[in-house]
Amino acid sequence: MSVLDQGYLLGDGVFATMRGYRGVCFRAERHLAELQRAAELFGIELPSPPQEIAMLANEAARRTGSENAYVRVTLTRGAAGNGPTLSLIARPMDVPGDADYANGVAVVSVRPRRIPPACLDGSIKTTSYAVQVLARREVTTKSAAEGIMYAIDGALACGTMANLFVVVGDTLLTPSLDSGCRAGITRSVILELASRFFERVREERLEPSILDTADEAFLTSTRVECLPIATVDGTPVGRAHGRTSTSVERFERTHALRQAFAELVRRETSS
Repeated sequence: MSVLDQGYLLGDGVFATMRGYRGVCFRAERHLAELQRAAELFGIELPSPPQEIAMLANEAARRTGSENAYVRVTLTRGAAGNGPTLSLIARPMDVPGDADYANGVAVVSVRPRRIPPACLDGSIKTTSYAVQVLARREVTTKSAAEGIMYAIDGALACGTMANLFVVVGDTLLTPSLDSGCRAGITRSVILELASRFFERVREERLEPSILDTADEAFLTSTRVECLPIATVDGTPVGRAHGRTSTSVERFERTHALRQAFAELVRRETSS
């Protein structure tokens, strides 16, 4: 790769991250459709058809020899006069452990705000990740698993690398795309499945104070699937409603959604 590649010099590029389950990337066509849309927005031509890239992604996932593979497809502008650069990276995925799913993870608020969609379409993944890098550094400094990012107006937006959901009674809430959160593939799957477990499912502006009265909160992404949040800035989530003694009861809805998600993944990847 050239050091004159515009992706290296300016972050002029886009990418897609997929998870291979036993050698098959889940909803690769959706991930790559988003990659192609982002490439068109940036005016970068995809050098291979998405179907061909999907086949390569599955082969790369299989070659890792791992049940859970991290597969990233990156497309950059390339050096002037050389055309775009397409690369594919695959390795075993570092997924949360059983204890994280059972007990939930610690989350902290971070200072960097999400870029509003009026500035940049939040549904695309660009290689310009400076804001997330700064936010992740703050998370690491605070010894947390993830950070909550806020919208420009102070509303909840998402995690640094994940989407955010909040459970209040029989209602499932998630920040609307106006917050600058990404329309993640896993987020969309959870919204598909949610009607089985909730009377109401809403995407809307959420004040940070909702976490004080929430029954549950969880993160979604390609890597974590559906991961319960135990604490936010050191305060247990759902404390106002009284905590049950077992993690199964404490994160009942989150665990139910994760199980439904896993069943869907098995059906789609096995076929």
